[in-house]
Amino acid sequence: MTRILFISQYLNHNGTEAFMMSVFRGLDRTRFGVDFLLYTQQESDYTREVEAAGGQIYRVTSRRESPMRWHRELNAFFRDHGKEYHAVHFCGNSLTSIAPLWYAYRYGVPVRISHAHSSFCSGLHNRLMHKAKRCLAKHITTHHLACSTLAARWYYGNSPAVVIPNSIDIDKFRYNPAVRQDMRAALDLPADALVLGHVGRFTVEKNHNFLIDIFAAFVRRHPSARLLLIGQGPLLQQAKDKAACLGLTDSVLFLGQRQDVAQLMQAMDLFVMPSIFEGLPYVLIEAQAAGLPCLLSDAINADAALLESSQFMSLSQEAMQWSDQADRMLQHYERHDTSTEVAKAGYSLENTLTMLTNIYATQP
Repeated sequence: MTRILFISQYLNHNGTEAFMMSVFRGLDRTRFGVDFLLYTQQESDYTREVEAAGGQIYRVTSRRESPMRWHRELNAFFRDHGKEYHAVHFCGNSLTSIAPLWYAYRYGVPVRISHAHSSFCSGLHNRLMHKAKRCLAKHITTHHLACSTLAARWYYGNSPAVVIPNSIDIDKFRYNPAVRQDMRAALDLPADALVLGHVGRFTVEKNHNFLIDIFAAFVRRHPSARLLLIGQGPLLQQAKDKAACLGLTDSVLFLGQRQDVAQLMQAMDLFVMPSIFEGLPYVLIEAQAAGLPCLLSDAINADAALLESSQFMSLSQEAMQWSDQADRMLQHYERHDTSTEVAKAGYSLENTLTMLTNIYATQP
């Protein structure tokens, strides 16, 4: 059996981790064994799922907590376990924490994959470190992957990379009017409510403050409208305070971390994502597979617009202009099953698994 090691900081309900879990669930278990190396002691639904399925979760100290200890523990891990793996798959937002790939190289792991899941990192120091480590990445890795062409250019510069779409289990998100009706009833949404939605961690790059401004303008025109916000994060309380300050406490539903995102998307009418930067958002593929029109910032890779119903706007435009565009999109859109279109665009899980299986089985 070929053993694969995924490397990530966390294993929470975020886009990158959702991608890894989709691969973990979909790989042929008779051919591949998959373990995870994480920089946290935190447990999650995902870590428990991996362990229940027979996968191993290894943990090291976070780099932010103690860089020296992080390096020592990484070195010890690959010294003791490196020979057990045919491939390591490093999923990250930048090359600043590329050390695991260095130790995999040092201790002879044959296939060493760097996978870009973002097109930006915050902080001048981090950006300079990222660019400085591109040459090292080129030397110690065997495969460069990226979630989009934009992420590939930012992550690897002029080095070639293969784009692996953030594909999904499309059938899980297929538009279903019956589920829509049930979810709207469960959420106690007014029958005539236009429902805007967003899925993402409450962090700076997701731009929730501006999203709430957009909704504040939208609800003035549609008093029964609702905004569903799914996720957790350090800026959650700030977003709640802003909604309360704008008198939107009853109109903005903070739903927290959910296991039923596919069902919640059925209850929405428009998916809004005014991100300051992204790679290729996993949830955006899910939203389009659910038949939702999507209003997006132009900081998001154009590759993400799989359907004509996905439209971009500049973050330099005001919240009222975004609200006006949301209104126009809803007036001219009839919800329907878009799953076939998303599959044809290459975002089926089967397509991704075929590509990764070939890489994992590489004999250097």
